[in-house]
Amino acid sequence: MKGSNIFDNNRLDALLSFDVMDTHPEAIYDEITSLAATICNTPSSLISLVDDKRQFFKSHHGLDINGTSLEDSFCKNVISDDVDLLIVEDTHKDNRFNDYNLVKNDPNVGFYAGASLTTENGYRLGTLCVLDYQSRKLDSTQIDGLQTLAKQVVQLLELRRSKKKEKYQKLDLERKGQLLDNIVSATGIGIWERNLNEDSIILNKQAFDIFGLNKDSVNQFSTDIWFSLIHQDDLPEVKNKMLACLSYPSVGCSVQYRFLQEDGTYKWVHEKGKVLKWSDTKKPLAMYGTIQDITDKKNYNTELQRVKNNQEAMINSTKDLMWSIDLEFKLITANTAFHELVTKIQGKPFNEGSLVFSDQVDKQVTEKWKSYYNRALTSGRFSVKQKTQNPRKFWTTYGLTSFDLLYNKEGEKIGITCFSKDITSEVLSQQVLMSAKEEMQKIMDTSLDIICTLDEEGYFLSINKACKRVWGYNPKDLIGTNYLYLVFKDDVELTKISAEAVSSGEKIVNFENRYVHKNGTIVPMLWSSNWDEKDRIYYCIARDNTEKKKAIEQLENSERRYKTLVQEGSDMICIVDEKAVFSYASPTSTKILNITPEEFVDTNAFEYVHPEDYTTVYNEFIKVLDCPQVAIKPFRFKHGDGHWIWLETIITNKLNEPSIKGIVVNSKEVTTKVQHLKAIEEQNAQLKKIAWTQSHIVRAPVARLMGLIDLLKDDKEKLKPEEKERILNYIITSADEIDHVIKDIVENTINAIDLDEIT
Repeated sequence: MKGSNIFDNNRLDALLSFDVMDTHPEAIYDEITSLAATICNTPSSLISLVDDKRQFFKSHHGLDINGTSLEDSFCKNVISDDVDLLIVEDTHKDNRFNDYNLVKNDPNVGFYAGASLTTENGYRLGTLCVLDYQSRKLDSTQIDGLQTLAKQVVQLLELRRSKKKEKYQKLDLERKGQLLDNIVSATGIGIWERNLNEDSIILNKQAFDIFGLNKDSVNQFSTDIWFSLIHQDDLPEVKNKMLACLSYPSVGCSVQYRFLQEDGTYKWVHEKGKVLKWSDTKKPLAMYGTIQDITDKKNYNTELQRVKNNQEAMINSTKDLMWSIDLEFKLITANTAFHELVTKIQGKPFNEGSLVFSDQVDKQVTEKWKSYYNRALTSGRFSVKQKTQNPRKFWTTYGLTSFDLLYNKEGEKIGITCFSKDITSEVLSQQVLMSAKEEMQKIMDTSLDIICTLDEEGYFLSINKACKRVWGYNPKDLIGTNYLYLVFKDDVELTKISAEAVSSGEKIVNFENRYVHKNGTIVPMLWSSNWDEKDRIYYCIARDNTEKKKAIEQLENSERRYKTLVQEGSDMICIVDEKAVFSYASPTSTKILNITPEEFVDTNAFEYVHPEDYTTVYNEFIKVLDCPQVAIKPFRFKHGDGHWIWLETIITNKLNEPSIKGIVVNSKEVTTKVQHLKAIEEQNAQLKKIAWTQSHIVRAPVARLMGLIDLLKDDKEKLKPEEKERILNYIITSADEIDHVIKDIVENTINAIDLDEIT
């Protein structure tokens, strides 16, 4: 069962047989952890041995503790999982280790790599491991070196167990030393030891090769000579790091520089070193380190950086959006276009490592994007067309967004890559095209004319709905039908000749023929057609010629009416501008005013208005600038002979009418009418005066008559006969008096009214 190997008695017995738990530090093991840290470029390295309760650090380079509990042990997982190698690149993201005290608390371990310490019998005792306080990766050379050193540790432990066999100790140590040299040789890393007191250096073969030195020249290889061979641009950094490394306590140094070769070229090297021996006064005595040829790597990195820079320039110069997120929907990286769009929406960009959701965006939109990301995580690659709106800023964009999974080099899913292409112009173009097609179809279907296309043999390919109104057929009835089927038999030959002319390149306009309606009637048609040689299609427009003839007839009638009303009528028609300047006068102006139309043009109408009527007419005229029509009461207008005539006028505002662009003045002469009205008014005044005067004369006898009549009514046989007779005589006398008065009134009225003048 998984995990039982830690408590396996045979494994625990093998561990006890080495008698190494809780022993003091030994230089040989410290050198291995130091070398492991140097090879892997980590601050710490441990030789960890695990029993059933704890883990003990036989060597703890860079970490000042001797061990931990089993609960906080990384190395136990190598034993329990029965693996040769365990690498945790980011402990904070690994659920197995992110709750460890060493991860959560000091020293905050962020990276772990451990190679199993496995005995010849297959028992796993612990690990040789390296630690860092931030996430990182190892390359294959470093991993090989770590595993090789782990084997060396096991060999040293085996040697320790055989310590009683003194005669074999030296041989084993030499063999192990050679093995160590082989390990270093296998890694391609040079090893050097510098005696700081004597300013001398010892190099292994790989170091000789890397520096490009021979054994004779190394005897004079002082610090000054070493500095002289370093590229001058790199020398200041080398000196600064060297001096820092020589200060107690040494933290080690790592520096890359160019070293001069015998052929005059420079080789890039990566040197690491640390003072491991000090005098009692803390003076550095001996320094150990490694040297590695990184020329190819440097050249590769330079080229890689150039390619990366070019790629970034290309990525950031595009308007398309590119971004990637991790499994928790946090931003990994994004190009400039993505950040600019986010800033446009929410006022600021997303930071790398922050959630790619914003409070500035509607919750519904956020949930939709979450569904897209979850779909990508579960289903893999897909694309979706996305519409992005910002109502506050009144802009809309369309994008085609693609989602795909992001993997690391081990093939593990680590996030989502997203690519969004702006297809706003394409969408808008499609919308415009569709709208144009719809509009064109609407235009065709609402057209009173027939619009159609025919193939080279004369069969209808398309036709609009006007064919139903003109010929009685629905479009679907005619598609695929030859047009000659509809042509009136007497016009077939002439129509064929016209079609041949069109196909030969001639454009036919206003070709007339007759078609047979579905109900059997004859429809005169007027055609225009053109031939497209590339598509080999006839494009045709046809109109019912009957309607045109009706329109021509109506136009002729209209012209006759115009001539009758305007040129031969009794009214004068004029057109003036907003300042009352004549631009047109009808021929009737000569008959009415004895002024020719040409004399009126460019003169002002108010030049002809009587001064006493000027203000009234002007006030009425300016009203028409704000209303459609104004009627002006009769006013005096100067005749061509110099006297005044009366005109009655209606003015109509047609300033916005393109064909007129003026004020239409319709005037009628009413001089006679005005004179009659004035005569009637004078006669009425006289009649009123007569009536007023004569009413007093009539009133006295009428009053006497009424009194006598009332007396007779109230008599009741009281009056005597002679009294009644006297009263009757008074009545007769009053009646005669009234008769004479009426005759006088009639005679006076007749004299006051001039009947000839009225008629």
